[in-house]
Amino acid sequence: MDSSSRTVSIILCALLISGNWSTEEGAFLKLPCLYEKFTGDQWLADPTLPPNKALLVLRSNQELDVEHLDFEGVKFIFKDSPVNLMPFLKEDSEDLHCEIKSYFTDNTQILWPGVPTRGNTLDSWYIGRVQHRGDKFHITAFFTRLSETPSVEEKEDDTRPVLATFMVRTQTPKVYGRLKQNVLLDCVFTVDHRTDVSVTWSYQGKGRRDVKLLSYNASTKKLQYNSKEVLMQMAGLQNGNASLLVSNLTMENEGLFTCTISVASLFADQQIRLKIRESPRVTTNVDSVSLKEGQEQKFVCDASNYYPLDVNIEWLREDKYSRLLPTLVSHVIYSTHKNYRDGTYSLSGFFLYRASLRDNGVTYTCRVEHESLKQPLKKSVRVTVLESTEWNLDETDCLTNTLILIIVIILVGILLFLVKIYCTGGSDSKSKLY
Repeated sequence: MDSSSRTVSIILCALLISGNWSTEEGAFLKLPCLYEKFTGDQWLADPTLPPNKALLVLRSNQELDVEHLDFEGVKFIFKDSPVNLMPFLKEDSEDLHCEIKSYFTDNTQILWPGVPTRGNTLDSWYIGRVQHRGDKFHITAFFTRLSETPSVEEKEDDTRPVLATFMVRTQTPKVYGRLKQNVLLDCVFTVDHRTDVSVTWSYQGKGRRDVKLLSYNASTKKLQYNSKEVLMQMAGLQNGNASLLVSNLTMENEGLFTCTISVASLFADQQIRLKIRESPRVTTNVDSVSLKEGQEQKFVCDASNYYPLDVNIEWLREDKYSRLLPTLVSHVIYSTHKNYRDGTYSLSGFFLYRASLRDNGVTYTCRVEHESLKQPLKKSVRVTVLESTEWNLDETDCLTNTLILIIVIILVGILLFLVKIYCTGGSDSKSKLY
C-alpha cells in the first residue's frame, strides 16, 4: 500500500471511530441529549439538578457495535424506520440542542401498528425535541422501546434500542414577513405507516389568548376555518405537508403560531414565531446646498415607515481633502417617535449648520441602521460655501470700530471747542481797540 492510500485509510478510520460521517455502510451519528424520566407524579431527578445525560445514536447500517460508544449514560440506539431523522441532523450537529422525555398518556393506551400494547408502561414511549440554535429547523419525534424486557447487556450498559414512529418538523421556527405580503409557515410530518392525521393551527398574539385558526379532523375528514387570512392545502396532507399560508400580513399577525399534528394518542407540535419587519425609508430635506459664509442651514434626516421601533440615525461629516474617516456630528437633535396607522414608526434627526469657507466641498451623510437592514442606509448632502461680498463684521471688529468712532467724535468735539474759543477771543480784542 502506497503512502497516499495509507493516509486515506487512516483518515476514514479516524472519522468512523469519532462518530462522524464516513462511508455509507458504517455511517452513524451521535447526538448528546438531556434526558428527563417521568414517573406519572413527579420527576425522579431533583429539579435543582441538571437532567441526565443521554446519547441519541442514528446509523445507516443494520448493525452497530455499541461497545465502541464510550459514553456514561442512557444510549438510545435508533433502528431503521421510515421515520428517518438522519438527513436533518447530519449537518451542523454541534449547533443542535436535544431533549428527550418519557411520554406518558395516563389512562390512554397507545395503539400503534407493529408495536406491542403495554398498558401504562412509563418507560416504553419517548418524545424527543431537537432544535437548531440558528433556527434552521426544529424537530419533534416520537419513538418507542423495542424490547419490553431489556436483556442483561442492555441493563448493564443502559442501552435502549428504539424505533422512530412519528415526526413533525419545521424549517421556519422563526420567520419574518412584510406588511401586505404573504408568508408560508412550514409544518411537515412523517408517520411510519399510512394513516389519517388530525391538524390544528392556533395563534397567540401579544397579550392575547390562543385563537384557533383552523382544524382538520381525521375521523370526519372535515376542515374548518376560523380565519379568512389563512389557507392550508388539503392535497398536501396526503404527502405529509400541513404548512399554513398567511396572506396580506398586518401587525395583528405578529405572534406565535402553533402547528399540532395528532396520530392515535400522540400529539406533536411545532411553534413558529412570525415577526413583522419593515425597512425605513430615508430622506433629507436637501440634496445639496450652496451657502455664503455666515449663512445658516438646517439639515434634517427622516427615517419613516419602519418596524420594529428601534432605529439609529447618525449624521457624519466627511472632508473631501482629508483621508481621515468621517467624523460624527455631535450636536444632533432628535424628534419623538411618530406612530402611523399601519403600526410603523418614523423619527427625525437634525442639526443647525453655519457656513464656513473651510467647509467648502464637505459632505454631510445621514446613516440609518435598523434590524431589517443588512447594511445601513445612507443619504448624503454636498455643501458649497462661497465667500461673502457683503461687509460683515464680527464682534471684535464691531467693538474696535465703535471705539475708533467714539475717539473721532471726541477729537472733533475738542477741535470745535478750540475753534470756538479762538474765534471768541479774537472778537474781544478787536472791540478793545476802539
